[in-house]
Amino acid sequence: MTKINHQPRFPVIATLVAFTAIVIMLLLGFWQLDRKDQKEVRLANIENATNVSALQMADIVANAESFIDFKVESSGVLLSPTFLIDNKIIDGQAGFHVLKPFETNYGVVMLNFGWLKSLGPRGVLPNLTFGSKNVARGVIYMPSDNKLVTETNINYGSFPALLQQVDLVEISRHLNKDVLPFVIRLDPDDSGYIRDWQVITMSPEKHLGYAIQWFGLAIAALTIYLLSVLKKFQAPSVKNN
Repeated sequence: MTKINHQPRFPVIATLVAFTAIVIMLLLGFWQLDRKDQKEVRLANIENATNVSALQMADIVANAESFIDFKVESSGVLLSPTFLIDNKIIDGQAGFHVLKPFETNYGVVMLNFGWLKSLGPRGVLPNLTFGSKNVARGVIYMPSDNKLVTETNINYGSFPALLQQVDLVEISRHLNKDVLPFVIRLDPDDSGYIRDWQVITMSPEKHLGYAIQWFGLAIAALTIYLLSVLKKFQAPSVKNN
């Protein structure tokens, strides 16, 4: 005897998995569009900043976030502690970013001197020279806090201090004094430090491309899901006894 099952089961688990994946893809697509908009605003700000004369610390210290990428000039005294930011790669070579505190009339600001090549074995630090610096000229930079990076140097007060990222909270602890919430990336000169600052690491066009890819994957996943469900309910299943 042949028995026809007219009510195939609705694929609840498969539906939940499919729609969860689709929602995640859509969210990633919109996130990429948001990043595209942010980069376009940043590039516009950079273009505007290059047309403005160097600001003084008094102009920016109260609201530094509004002056990211603007040129700044400040007088002060270079302090002795040195910070090395590890794992900075240029042209496939590992190295460090070198930071030092600079005492101004408005507080201590960190100066990023630029990149120096690693000497090879971990723990062997490069030769550091700074000379006398009473005027700092560069651009305002707000370091981001990468939560995935775990700080390993807790030997506070021992210099040079090797850090995993520009963490101003950690730097303040090492110095045992407050530092201003931004960094000055120094202008290029003949000091031997490489100062090819990468302001934008990914163009707005790339973010748009990634957004289109995520939306395309979401549409493809939805199409496959709907076709599989329609096929399942299109014809009754047949069982033979």
